[in-house]
Amino acid sequence: MATPIVDLASLITRSGEEDTKKMVNDFGKACLEFGFLRIINHGLPDEVINDSWELTRQFFDRSTDEKLECKPVSTVLPAGYGKMHGSFGSNEWLMVCQPDLGFNIFPLSVPNIRETLEELFLHLQKLGAMVENMMNEYLGLPTNFLNQFNDDRSKDVLMCWRYPPVAADDTNMIGREEHQDTNCFTFLLQDDVGGLEYEKDGSWIPVPPVEGSLVVNVGSTIQALTNKKMVAARHRVGRPKGRSRQSFAFFYNIGGEKWIEPLPKFAEEIGEAPKYKGFYYKELLQARLKKERNPLTLREEVLDLEHFAISPVE
Repeated sequence: MATPIVDLASLITRSGEEDTKKMVNDFGKACLEFGFLRIINHGLPDEVINDSWELTRQFFDRSTDEKLECKPVSTVLPAGYGKMHGSFGSNEWLMVCQPDLGFNIFPLSVPNIRETLEELFLHLQKLGAMVENMMNEYLGLPTNFLNQFNDDRSKDVLMCWRYPPVAADDTNMIGREEHQDTNCFTFLLQDDVGGLEYEKDGSWIPVPPVEGSLVVNVGSTIQALTNKKMVAARHRVGRPKGRSRQSFAFFYNIGGEKWIEPLPKFAEEIGEAPKYKGFYYKELLQARLKKERNPLTLREEVLDLEHFAISPVE
């Protein structure tokens, strides 16, 4: 089963109304049927992507003590360096938040890493707004509804991941456990190692690397707002053999104080009962972040969207 590919060229170049309309429909259909897709001609500069790969590779090759110096000055998000080896997976990461919040988390021994990752961050943030508008149009929502609803960009996050290869005596094959993202959309850049899979109809579908493409997946926030019309696909990462795996994940998030519940358009206006009770986004996010801060977190302490599901009336 092939993961859908959507060409954003008409959106980036504004080439024509009919082409754009087809692209929006292709995008929405892929989100509806798969929850996972690839996008090409997305507008991210090759130079920024290549520099980001090289500089983060240099960062992860530094000593543990130096990497641990990369920590936030002040934030509710666990920006900076982290490492996990346990039931949730085996990986290390560098989390980057909104550039203008003033985090001084980057090592001086890796010149230009801050400027390069901030540039990548801003390009992905711009792409997120475009994708959000495409979703808005596909769902038939009022003009700019999602953009105005999701108007807090301070919680967007760029994660730079590295997954170590499986050692001969290591039985932990999980790079990152199966999960749904909590946010609106996630954009993923992966190197040529592979390992990403998503679930569809009870089967795990591999998403092999394709040069020049970005992987996009729907998050739980969209699933809740659409009353499960759109579904956030569960996905996972297997640990590689023989070499490390590296990737970037950009989480196009939503403000923690935002109240999330099924929109009337997908519930009472069409005679359907809400499938989820309302919640503040931070309720869903905080338990997930606890896991990132503390790898010893128990599985039952990590909420997912089903925690807010309403059982159907018999």
